[in-house]
Amino acid sequence: MISVTVQTDQTIPLVIPAGRIDTTTTGKFEEALQPFLENENFLIIDLSKCSYLSSAGIRTLLITEKKLKAAGGSLFLCGLLPEVFQIIEMAGMLKIFRVSASVAEARSEILRLRQLADRSLKWNAGPLSFELFPIEGRRQPALLWESQGIAGYNELGYSIGIGSPAEASDENEHTRGLFISNSRCTGFIPADTRLSPDFRVPQNPENAGIFVRCALSFGGNPSGLVRLKTPALLSLGELTRGIYPIIQQFKSGEMNLMTLIVANFDTYRPTVSFCLVIDQELSNALKQSDFKEITDSIKDNVRGTGLWGARFVLYEISDSPVDASLSDFLEKVLTIENIAGVEKIDPDDRVISPVSWMFISEGLQPASERRILIETEDELRLEPAKAFLARRLYTDASRLIVKQIHGGYSAQTFQVISFDKEGRKLRPTVLKIADRAMISRESDRCRRFANPYILNNSAMVLGTEFFGNIGALRYNFVGIGGEQSKLKWLTHYFNSWTTEQLEHLFDKIFVQILNPWYGQPIADTIYPYRDHDPTYTFFPQLCETALSELSVSPEEQFFTVKETGQQLINPYWFLKHEFARRRETTVDYYTSVCHGDLNMQNILLDQDMNVYLIDFSETRPRSLVSDFARLEAIFMIEHAPLETDQEMEEYIRFISSFYNSVQLNKPPVNNYQGKHQDKVHRNISLTLKMRGYALNGVKGHPNPVPYCLALLEWILPIVCYSSTPIAHKRLSMIVAGQLCENIIRTDYQVF
Repeated sequence: MISVTVQTDQTIPLVIPAGRIDTTTTGKFEEALQPFLENENFLIIDLSKCSYLSSAGIRTLLITEKKLKAAGGSLFLCGLLPEVFQIIEMAGMLKIFRVSASVAEARSEILRLRQLADRSLKWNAGPLSFELFPIEGRRQPALLWESQGIAGYNELGYSIGIGSPAEASDENEHTRGLFISNSRCTGFIPADTRLSPDFRVPQNPENAGIFVRCALSFGGNPSGLVRLKTPALLSLGELTRGIYPIIQQFKSGEMNLMTLIVANFDTYRPTVSFCLVIDQELSNALKQSDFKEITDSIKDNVRGTGLWGARFVLYEISDSPVDASLSDFLEKVLTIENIAGVEKIDPDDRVISPVSWMFISEGLQPASERRILIETEDELRLEPAKAFLARRLYTDASRLIVKQIHGGYSAQTFQVISFDKEGRKLRPTVLKIADRAMISRESDRCRRFANPYILNNSAMVLGTEFFGNIGALRYNFVGIGGEQSKLKWLTHYFNSWTTEQLEHLFDKIFVQILNPWYGQPIADTIYPYRDHDPTYTFFPQLCETALSELSVSPEEQFFTVKETGQQLINPYWFLKHEFARRRETTVDYYTSVCHGDLNMQNILLDQDMNVYLIDFSETRPRSLVSDFARLEAIFMIEHAPLETDQEMEEYIRFISSFYNSVQLNKPPVNNYQGKHQDKVHRNISLTLKMRGYALNGVKGHPNPVPYCLALLEWILPIVCYSSTPIAHKRLSMIVAGQLCENIIRTDYQVF
């Protein structure tokens, strides 16, 4: 059952249905609404006593809204019970209906809209009669863009300029030309007439951008809506000349610029045009700003007619808007399925019963003053795509100070100090930029494998953004002691502490902090050759690089160590041929969550020796020994003392015995006789630590092959490190060859 109460307050009708609005009661509800649809343009429906709303009831509300809108008004809903709100929200009707918190709020908004309508202006221009409906809103200056890199659709808003679609890190200048944009959709007309005009309607316009050479953005909200009082056919030039005098009603002491967005309701060829009105004020302003590309384009295209811009050609257009909601109107008509093309405007273009939104911009302002300011140190320059990503990640800031921490093999990391719009300093963060796949992995794996297990890991992901194949990630990076925490790489302590101090530190890192990873082994079947092939991760050209750097072909099965005369398996031959042949070989072993690239610049400590890990792009369950082998490669190869030929020969003789056999449960031979006893002793001691952790994790499993292959994954690529001396690259080849010999020797053993 349903009952309907009708009230009128301040000439605004209020309808209060009580009960259920469903198929059986909708007729009575419609009957109560009917008198208002014939005589009113605004109506409030208070649903505070309505317990249920069916699809039939929603249809009645939609019909009511359409009729009121045609009369220049709107339907207001208020007092929605949670269950009714849920029904309307699920139906996607919140964008269509005006929903107010109370009757009083709805009534106040209707009175405001009526006042606006009362302020409408009417005038004649020759045979044409115009009517303007002012739109409230703070007058804004137009923004001048010049060589600002990539600007987001949201930054540009309503704009006309010279630029090209930003769909790669570098601009394709051949596509540069006139563009028009409305923050959701952009049309492009290349200057090269051999290229066709095009448009973009991105699913997420806040992530889309334009390479802006120069442009004018003319405000967030129009100053008013202009329409003809009676239907007529006229040209854009006639329309502009008819509207232009009204600018005097809006002028202030500042220079005023006028732009029109014109909806043409031609049934057979509807359009939406973006028209910059060229008058003496604008011409003078552009000359003073030295906007050569815009002034040249206007000169070449306007031909003294007073208009410059472009238009979207549509397949169809919705009913003429009467409530001055430009953004809603454009969202409906500028869709990828409704845009037929993009064309330059001409003053002689004919329009039928046009509706025009008029923008009066007060003054001009450089766009750089409204963008997030990015300051860099140490002669660093962020390329346009990286600056674009930084601005998207730091939307809560007005200013960024960016300093590069280090550039890794496949990523760049920056320290960022940011300030909010009032100049207050935000918490320090880290910005990491790499390819899309790496950033996606890092964000996902930090959430899945780091945050749930590592109690005091500080690298919490605050956001990710992507542009083409580039990704950026924003990390919270404040130590446990707060902003004053001084974080240092593990490398700092490795180079300055004694061996005993380092052993205690590594016990803390692996036994106390990371034990949830390695201390919970899972018996599993692994594919060691598949999992540890470096050419499938960061180093696809590894064999070619080895040939270039060391003159060792991957087609030669053996090579000779000149210092010892020892003949070893060529590890690059083994990588190219044997890894492929053994790719599906399985081993019953133990797995755990492993970092995947655990080096001494991915482990940091504060002044209280709290441990922090970063860079989780490769973190996932894998062979438990992986991270320990990664660090051994750093200790024994990357930090080997090889400053002279003699030191190289001494170290190779030592390393040949050390890697003659790799057994986690047996100590290797140490016969180093060189002058760097302390350094080599440190490296060996820490390596034995790693092997001890690994042996404990795999519960004493004796098979050495998984550990050898984990070592190979990080020793083989050393030849690719551009900053690594050639001596260390040769050493990496020799050790890798010995590891291959170890693998071959264990092929026929049973474990």
